[in-house]
Amino acid sequence: MEFDPFLYIAFALGFVAGRLTSARSPWVGRATRATVVVLVGLLGASLDAVPALSLVETIPIAVAFAFVILGCTGAIYLLLTRWVPDPPPVGPEGGSRERLPFSLVLLASLLVGFGVGRVVLLPATSAIPWVLYVLLGLVGFDITLRLSALRGVWKPLTAASVAAVLAAALFVLADRLAVGAALATSFGFGFYSLAGPLVASRAGAVLGLLAFLTNFLREDLTMLLSPFLGHRLRGGGLAALGGATSMDTTLYFVTRYGDRDAASLALANGLVLTIAATLLLPAVLALPV
Repeated sequence: MEFDPFLYIAFALGFVAGRLTSARSPWVGRATRATVVVLVGLLGASLDAVPALSLVETIPIAVAFAFVILGCTGAIYLLLTRWVPDPPPVGPEGGSRERLPFSLVLLASLLVGFGVGRVVLLPATSAIPWVLYVLLGLVGFDITLRLSALRGVWKPLTAASVAAVLAAALFVLADRLAVGAALATSFGFGFYSLAGPLVASRAGAVLGLLAFLTNFLREDLTMLLSPFLGHRLRGGGLAALGGATSMDTTLYFVTRYGDRDAASLALANGLVLTIAATLLLPAVLALPV
């Protein structure tokens, strides 16, 4: 996930078009899902430039780190929800049953994309923004924004922030990472295109790859797990899992599997965490890495 103003232009154009169109057609949902499948495949293919040995050594730690972040985030969000319950959903709830779980389709797309990217030179990195423009336009077309949803944005923000600190502390205590590298990785909030290069420039290529993969996997795992967790975590919880990506890449999953009216909350959550990552990463990388 990286900052690109055209993502928001695409979303705005789709939103305006959706408000000007009274009728809704099944093609919108089908086109959105097809676009997501293509996007995940391209994300898999974009890893073709990473040396295989580095992937083999780093992937297990990155997977564990990503799961710890997501686990802590979900648990903290559920605790906050028990303290201050979410309001009942205005639109249809997520977590609907499907003949073929969409998460399996996405996993297959990710693996196929990675495999194809290893044997065929694909312009995956340059193609991803264009697919995102299409996705955000479609999401904007079919979405409902409610300002009342912003009242609960403190919960996903709190869950994502506290979970980032807890996950980093666990990896420091396990003697796997130094404080600076652990915090920089978890404070990426899914902003892998920022976390990877920044950590690499300060702490070396291996830790940079770890930061990149952890945040990259956070985004992908949010997509893969949303169909299973949406009914429990709802829109706010899925926005917390997505972190900074909840305002673009994982926005569809928040509204599809969480709450249809959670778009405002997800956009605000993603924007705040994107700004937080930009400010926090340089600061924590001043600590020992």
